[in-house]
Amino acid sequence: MKKTLLFCLLFIIANCVHAQQSKEAADFNSYSNAMDSTYRVFSKAKDFPKAIQVISEWQSRYEQLSPQLKKNFTGYKAGITYNMACYYALSGQKAKAIECLNIAFVAGFSDYGTISSDSDLASLHSDDTFKSLVLQIREKGDYGYILQKSGAYSNQPNNTLPAFSYQNSAAPELAAFRAKFNLDSVSGNGDEISKFKNLLFWAHNIVRHDGNSNNPLNRNAIDLIAVCKKDNRGVNCRMMATILKDAYQAEGFEARLVTCLPKDTADFDCHVINVVWSKTLNKWIWMDPTFNAYLRDEKGNYLNIEEVRERLINGSPVVLNDDANWNNLNKETKEMYFNYMSKNLYWLQCPVKSEWDLETRKDGKPAIVYVDLFPGGFSTIHQPLRSGKGITEYATNSPDYFWQKPSKN
Repeated sequence: MKKTLLFCLLFIIANCVHAQQSKEAADFNSYSNAMDSTYRVFSKAKDFPKAIQVISEWQSRYEQLSPQLKKNFTGYKAGITYNMACYYALSGQKAKAIECLNIAFVAGFSDYGTISSDSDLASLHSDDTFKSLVLQIREKGDYGYILQKSGAYSNQPNNTLPAFSYQNSAAPELAAFRAKFNLDSVSGNGDEISKFKNLLFWAHNIVRHDGNSNNPLNRNAIDLIAVCKKDNRGVNCRMMATILKDAYQAEGFEARLVTCLPKDTADFDCHVINVVWSKTLNKWIWMDPTFNAYLRDEKGNYLNIEEVRERLINGSPVVLNDDANWNNLNKETKEMYFNYMSKNLYWLQCPVKSEWDLETRKDGKPAIVYVDLFPGGFSTIHQPLRSGKGITEYATNSPDYFWQKPSKN
């Protein structure tokens, strides 16, 4: 009885603490919105001392928050402290400006493009401390620069790595999926590339993207589409790519999920796309169902991931299709897409088996095997392989192995 009472008391206390934290967060958020409007009025009027004063008051209140709530506003702190640095620079207070820039950087500011071109900071450009800070920010936030410094692949053969495999379209799950959604009609009667694109458009439109959504338990195309319709919800890029992978393989095309990851291992904002094997072009082709995106060179040739990565490194042209978009609401621009993908093409991961229910967790199911392709001397695996929690990972530095032509089923 005492244990039950104690549990109830702890539960009540926990709920009260949570409620108090929620109220504190809501109150501070309201205050921050009001403060944001106020300091921008002073900024527009070029009353920089008043703008600095308003931001200073916000910083004082921020420091009084609990450590957990501080985390919720760290990104905002970085942004307004950067603005504060601009106001100090415009007021001739260089030391204060650089101090604020350092605080913003520690809080997470990493926009190299802004800090390197912002005319508000022109008075700092000859300062060695400022130059050093800009270089640190470039090492963290200039994704094209980071990609250029990633290092070459070695292509050393490794016979211990597993072979990639692809599910045959005659598999019962794929046959049922093909019939249920009439995928033969969706893909159409055109050439191979037109079928790829028709299935891409279909996957992009059959569910909506929601990057904050949790993954359903059953991770196959039929169940993913069903739960989205039933609950009026979206799925993240990984699940959208799962649907397209299943659609391609139901139509007899070998396809993979490709997780595209940043160098910064603390950055969990990766992106998952598809590649599909083109027999006519004898290569993998980039297809991204989240953004309805495929990529070509300046001559109209369709590109694979390694070709895109190399072109981003070398500054060669890459063309995004005009109808690339997010949820048919926002057009995806070339600048936004390539900046995002420059960050997320540092290293790559693919499952060894492309099959139905690939990432569905089931009791007794063998470990899911992945292979990671790392550039230069970079790796997140410090042994030949890593295994645990139902996952086995292999590391390779060989794109020839990683992008090998599919063997016949």
